[in-house]
Amino acid sequence: MTRKQILRTIARSLAVLAVLLVIFIGWRWTTGNVGTVEPGSIYRSAQLDGDSLSRLIQSRGIRTVLNLRGPNPQSSWYPPEREATLKAGATLIDVPMSSDYWLTPEQADELIALLDSAERPLLIHCQFGSERTGLVSSMATLLRPGSSLAEARAQFSLYYLFLPLEDGLVMQGHLRQYEQWLEAEGRSHDSETFREWIARSYRPGTPNRSLWPYNPYPLRVVTRPEDAAVRH
Repeated sequence: MTRKQILRTIARSLAVLAVLLVIFIGWRWTTGNVGTVEPGSIYRSAQLDGDSLSRLIQSRGIRTVLNLRGPNPQSSWYPPEREATLKAGATLIDVPMSSDYWLTPEQADELIALLDSAERPLLIHCQFGSERTGLVSSMATLLRPGSSLAEARAQFSLYYLFLPLEDGLVMQGHLRQYEQWLEAEGRSHDSETFREWIARSYRPGTPNRSLWPYNPYPLRVVTRPEDAAVRH
């Protein structure tokens, strides 16, 4: 085979790979980037429209939707999500997070409390289902007894359209900080060790909301079906 033929073969192979990658990304995006964190208990997704969310809630028996974009009643996506969740008899928990900001210690504590107390099955989502959702899914994994760091890392994967760039590095940085702490302390991961790290040793990078003179965002807003019924 001549050099020209080799280059042509390589070019064709790269073109095929590029097409397959585009098809894969399109498939993941159009199907909502849905995934399973813990079978029968915790699921993850991107932002879904009302009908798609209703179908997912019904098919997986979802009892709690954890929205990491916060309450946004003026945004076009929020009222359909709220209606679909409450109409299905599930609870909506809105947590305002930013993918380009580290969690404050208060936010980290709050997420641990939510993951401990939320009725299962639980659906976790943000806008794209890759960065904020990846972080909270990795935290849920680390809280599960018998889990491994490799399982937590897998929540930040190309399968979920995650790229270790910019905002992705911020979200992934939380897990890396935990791994570095384990190495420095000469310890191995288990769920209680992760809880200890969050409670005593976690320190957010920059930027984070602790640096703001005033934080207008609530840690969580919880709306249950019965709450919505009373308002109506």
